[in-house]
Amino acid sequence: MSRSKIGVVFDSSAYAPKPLEHTRVVELRVNKGDRSYKELTEIDWDEFYKDLREKKNIPTTSAAPIEEVRSAINELLDEGNDNVIGIWLSKHFSVTFEEAKMLESEFNGRFIALDTKLVAAGPYRMILEALKAIDLGWSLDEVVNHVIEVRDAYQTIFLASIEHLAKGGRIGKAQALAGNLLHFQPLLFVDDGMVNSYKVVRGRKAAIKEMPQFMIKNFGHEQLFLDIVWSDNFDEVSVLEQFLEENGMKRQDVLRLGPVIGTHLGPDLLALFGVPTKVML
Repeated sequence: MSRSKIGVVFDSSAYAPKPLEHTRVVELRVNKGDRSYKELTEIDWDEFYKDLREKKNIPTTSAAPIEEVRSAINELLDEGNDNVIGIWLSKHFSVTFEEAKMLESEFNGRFIALDTKLVAAGPYRMILEALKAIDLGWSLDEVVNHVIEVRDAYQTIFLASIEHLAKGGRIGKAQALAGNLLHFQPLLFVDDGMVNSYKVVRGRKAAIKEMPQFMIKNFGHEQLFLDIVWSDNFDEVSVLEQFLEENGMKRQDVLRLGPVIGTHLGPDLLALFGVPTKVML
């Protein structure tokens, strides 16, 4: 069966490590002072995290202009695609999905916007799955339903900066101070697109060791697609890999978290994304 005439547009927070055919990427923005920067092409990520760690020029973030989303959709349609699927980061992190959703009526059913309810490795895997289904000649509805099935099967756990969690209001300042003094590490998970507290563990390495256990708790010993995401702490990736191996697990990819989501979750971010292989193509 020949490839379906379906294009895919997605936002930069999927942090795809390489260009993908039949797609367009819409870049989210990091705002510093009175200037706005595209996170993939206009920011040095190492310098960004260095400044963030040193608390220099704490930025804000924003969605891409709606005109860029519209232009990306039109480009894919002009290339001969009958339809375009938009795969966007969780609406709880950005208005990107909601703004894209408003374009559906403008394209008279030729464009569909999907909320992945995740960021980074989750959306990245969903994009790859959509492209596989498109290459197999699946219909628009079949592709959309498959992406939703993958999305709803995901589990994510991560470690984030205590200071950034306090700034974002997820924990109180007193908790943050006590956590820093006692070396407590908050583990969080994503449920229906929202960040929730899982448990607090004393010591960074002990917290990382808990991450494979979270997957076992949710999936038992099912075979999983596992991806690791880091921000400015690549040395901890091997620590997590070791704990995965001890539990008979192996990761697929290692992706770096970019500046937009990094602004909100801070330095020292380490995340593990898991989905059963049985729902993947």
